[in-house]
Formats: sequence, C-alpha cells, structure tokens
Amino acid sequence: MVIVQARVGSQRLPGKVLADVCGRPLLGLLLDRLRPSRRTSGVLVATSDRLEDNAVADLCHDLGVETFRGSADDVLGRVTAAARRAGAEAVVRISGDSPLLDHNVLDRVVEVFDEGTADLVQNHRPARWPVGTAVEVLTDNCLAALDRSAITNAHREHVTLYAYETPGTCTIRFAEPPPELTAPDLRICVDTDDDLARIRSLCAAFAPRTDMSMAEIVAYTQEALAR
Repeated sequence: MVIVQARVGSQRLPGKVLADVCGRPLLGLLLDRLRPSRRTSGVLVATSDRLEDNAVADLCHDLGVETFRGSADDVLGRVTAAARRAGAEAVVRISGDSPLLDHNVLDRVVEVFDEGTADLVQNHRPARWPVGTAVEVLTDNCLAALDRSAITNAHREHVTLYAYETPGTCTIRFAEPPPELTAPDLRICVDTDDDLARIRSLCAAFAPRTDMSMAEIVAYTQEALAR
C-alpha cells in the first residue's frame, strides 16, 4: 500500500499540494504518475482532519483515490493509523510535494524491499538520487515499533526519523540508483516558490506530456546544464 502524505498547511509554501503543475493540481500529477506501478497494491492519501484539508480530500474523491484523515502534527500517528485501516503488511511512504516522482522509481525501491533483507528500504540516505524522489518502504512491524517508541515532536512529525537516529529499531537498507538516475544535485521537490517555478519549467519542456520518466528528466536537465 502506498501512503502519500499531503496537506495544505505547509509552513514554507502553503497550498503547494494544490498548486497548478503541468495543468494539474500538484498532488493530482503525482498520483497520476504513481498509478502505473506494478509492485504496489494501491494508493491512499493521508491528510489532516483540519478544515483547510477538505480541499485535499475533495480532490482525492474526484480522482477516485482513498483518503485517511488524522492529526496535522502527529504525522507518524496519522500514517500508522492509515496503514492499520488499510490492513497493510508493508507501507510505501511518499511525500505529496514530489510531483515528478514516477512509478519506475517507486517500483525499483519496492523491488529491493521485496528481497526481504531489511525492515526499511529507502533511497535518500545517502543522497544519490534526485532530491524529490524519496521513497521509503517499511514493514507494518517496523512502522508499529516507530509509533510505540517515538515521543519527541520531531520524531512524530518526521515519520521514520527515529529509525535513522536509533540503530536497532528497524534494519535499514539503501536502494542504489541506476547510473542514469544518479543525480543528487537535481532538485525536483517543491518547498519554495523557486522550486515550483523549476517544476513548471520542466513541465513546459515536455508539454503536452506529463508521463516523462525520471530518466528523461535527469537527461534533459543534464543536457541543459551542458549547453
């Protein structure tokens, strides 16, 4: 089960998940790009129970995507409760501010997880993939252990931070990027107005397509820098 964290109340760029990107709401574009995944069973958006996030729930309803609503601040609790309701034995965690993340990246990380050598498989520590392609896949037992153990505000807000800072909580494995996706200097997440402008520029370069692969995006940006 893929769980996408998304809410309107971002501190740095409020409303970013509903911003127009490639002619779609940013969150809608991300969900479109995840749909072709062959290694996951479905997508659920975990948003908050605040009134402002009715807009997120409404968008998901229009797209036929299930939602779960919980605490805005206790993100770990929200994701854990969403996973329990879905009855998921493993959870793929994705941030809603990564609109160009695609199903190929998702499936590659899940493929490593399916080898069964770790409780948590991720692709952002160390930084080798493009920034904005973070995927974490963890067992239900690992997620439950984090929910039981994490008590600080930071550990409740950042779902897996406790696992990285407390060795032994869950076994962790890094999913290496293929050569064509090794681009740690490429930033394609959306945290600022500049990030949003960068994503819109990339969209314009590929328009009217919105299904460009991450490999195509990396190649395009590298060619543009070489000019």
